[in-house]
Amino acid sequence: MDKNYLIEKWLKSELTEAEQKAFEKLPDYELNQKIIEGAKQFKAPPFSTAEEYKHLKKHLTHKKKGFFNLSPYKIYRIAAILIIALSGYFFIQSKTIEIATPPGQKLSISLPDGSLVVLNSASSLKYNPILWRLKRSLEMEGEAFFKVQKGSRFDVHTQNGIVSVVGTQFDVKSRNQYFEVSCFEGVVKVVTKRKTEILTKGKSIQVIKDKVIVRHIEKTKPEWLEDQSSFKSVPLEEVIKELERQYDVKVTTEQVNTAQLYTGGFEHHNLEQAIKAIADPFGLKYTIKLSQKRVILSGR
Repeated sequence: MDKNYLIEKWLKSELTEAEQKAFEKLPDYELNQKIIEGAKQFKAPPFSTAEEYKHLKKHLTHKKKGFFNLSPYKIYRIAAILIIALSGYFFIQSKTIEIATPPGQKLSISLPDGSLVVLNSASSLKYNPILWRLKRSLEMEGEAFFKVQKGSRFDVHTQNGIVSVVGTQFDVKSRNQYFEVSCFEGVVKVVTKRKTEILTKGKSIQVIKDKVIVRHIEKTKPEWLEDQSSFKSVPLEEVIKELERQYDVKVTTEQVNTAQLYTGGFEHHNLEQAIKAIADPFGLKYTIKLSQKRVILSGR
């Protein structure tokens, strides 16, 4: 039997028993059933007054063609197109790539356009390679260094702000209430809740709990790429968190003011030396319990 004939009679609920069996053997029978079940969920809005009915009737008489004048088969085709479009959307979304680094490790990633990303310890990013040619955009948490190929705008979305560039080298650090972007080449646009800043080579912006600082930097690349972490006027709390990420340890503080600012740094290859570099400037004592992956910093 003709497929279109069966579909049209099915939509009108006029299939004979023999036609029903033939219809159920169609290769897209299950799709047809989903369409009709979805259509049952739609209800026409009620008209409570005669005046509303008159208004609707007058409106329809001025329309020669409309959705309600379409044949059942055309409605079926429209529904099928919508389902295909939705299926395509969910297919694209399912292709999103997510990459994360565990504590104490770094990872280099090549994006579809050849741009390079180096993820710092305990960081992650997410992007869709199918949509990349249309829009260079990714989501990031933690810290990463970007070397972006020239082309269309390149957006890095974080919980603390959006970083937009065309072709440049920059570092983004976004962890909880700490946000920092440093530009090493080209021009970077940084949009936060508090401020929009254009960074050129040698400039950085730092946002700590809504306090914004813009300063010059001498470095030509992030020090963490060479297994070092450096800080300038950063709360001790953030420095301790970075040490935890780099060494995969838990730091407990006792009678320590973690809000005081720290300027300095530590290396990533020697835990005791790293702790000394943090503790000594504040006269803190420390205890290392390697078996428990635990460090105790004390002000006593």
